Amino acid sequence: MREMSDLQKSEIHLWFADLNGLDRYVRSNVFAKWLHAAEKNRYNRYLSQSQREHFLFGRGLLKAILSKYAGCDPPDVQFDIDTRGKPFLSSNNPMCLSFNLSHSGKRFVVAVSKNHDSGVDLENINRERAVLKIAQRYFSLSEIRGLKNLPKTLQIERFYELWTLKESVVKACGYGLSGRLSKIEFSFPTSHKLKMHSALGKGNLTHWQSWQIKESENYMLALSAKSSDIKINNIKSYDFISLSEAVLKETIIVRSS
Repeated sequence: MREMSDLQKSEIHLWFADLNGLDRYVRSNVFAKWLHAAEKNRYNRYLSQSQREHFLFGRGLLKAILSKYAGCDPPDVQFDIDTRGKPFLSSNNPMCLSFNLSHSGKRFVVAVSKNHDSGVDLENINRERAVLKIAQRYFSLSEIRGLKNLPKTLQIERFYELWTLKESVVKACGYGLSGRLSKIEFSFPTSHKLKMHSALGKGNLTHWQSWQIKESENYMLALSAKSSDIKINNIKSYDFISLSEAVLKETIIVRSS
């Protein structure tokens, strides 16, 4: 993979990867060698093999991708945690990179930007989920009302549209989900537009941008970014194929703010 020094402040890069799409040796051996002591301890604390596998793949993926921007080797990429609990690059970050990772099932996505608080959320759509019951706890009254007014065949889709958007904002802010999703409100004024009505804190809503982006079948993806100066006008997407290969692919924006 080439170095990604062409990342502009007006861009966000999305990297997609599939757990089963990468060579097992790389996943279980190469990525493991990149872990630092604290990361190894965290890996060993996970009780299930699935949890350990997802942590190792996510951490290895982050190091492989971010090293291409920072111009260093993947093992040299180190993370720290800020006061909000959000990870950041603790060294080798000359480009002031911001990043966020999400995964659902075997599918992973990493968002990379410059000087932006960005968050991405990927969800595998579960059509058996009791969405109205969950919405009562996490959605605003207006969102719940809109969800109930939809035919049942459309409720699942709308639930995941709202959920991923709200969670992408929470992740951009670096907070946990508890008690916060209901404070973020979205609506869909047209088939290609979405609108944020409220967010966390007292920040200016005009500083926020959000997008719904078409992903593979049965997945929902949302991306949000906050910046008081430079607006995002380009989103590039890449398929992470191997440690040496990534393929640029079309970014299909379904709705944007």
